Amino acid sequence: MDLAGSGSCNQSCRGRIGPSRRDSPGAYTVTTSQSIDGGKEPGVDQDVPRKVALIANCLMNQNAKVCDGARYRGLVNPVVEALRSRGYLLVQLPCPELAFTGVRRWWAVYEQYDTPAYRAHCRRLAQGIAPLIEEYLRRGDEVILIGLDGSPSTGVRFTSSKPDWGGRPNRPEDDWEIVPRRGVWIEELEAELARRGLPPLPATGWALDMGRFDEAGSRRDLEEFLDSREIAVGSRGDDPAAP
Repeated sequence: MDLAGSGSCNQSCRGRIGPSRRDSPGAYTVTTSQSIDGGKEPGVDQDVPRKVALIANCLMNQNAKVCDGARYRGLVNPVVEALRSRGYLLVQLPCPELAFTGVRRWWAVYEQYDTPAYRAHCRRLAQGIAPLIEEYLRRGDEVILIGLDGSPSTGVRFTSSKPDWGGRPNRPEDDWEIVPRRGVWIEELEAELARRGLPPLPATGWALDMGRFDEAGSRRDLEEFLDSREIAVGSRGDDPAAP
């Protein structure tokens, strides 16, 4: 299982992925919301609220997973397709595990990452990405979070747990438990957003690290979550008194 999130933040967190105007509908290009000289991006109305999806790094970069943890070549296409078809801008979050322990790390569970040093590392990453999230929210954009359920770091609905894990990772298959709670990285990210006075983000997780992966069930859960957001946002637009 994994337990991971992501890669670098310098470019991924500041850009977004969208369809190329010159290429086929399946192609992707990375663009920034403003040009280097501060001018507006051609063809984009900067005043219209946008839909922004913050995505666990390994959902867009399976190479960030622990050894044998990747199930897709590169990005997780069902997640990207579901979001793009609904008009979301995609923002890749950093991977705290990859930055903290590297590509040769062992499998781990929540309790092994629940340490002062790792939490401090996650807080530093959260402090780096939070201003961008705050900018989106302050301008009226809809922002959602797509994590990796089962991960000790990026779990949203569920994380992995085994309090007695430690030492050499020679555990038998499925020797961990899945419990309903956030992963360490998501806890620290949400704490930083709360410190800034920002509301909780609507969030769900792609159930890649739940032990026995069910892609059809994960796709169904994600699409139901996204459709519920469309209904919620639409109802607020119809009611001027709605928050």
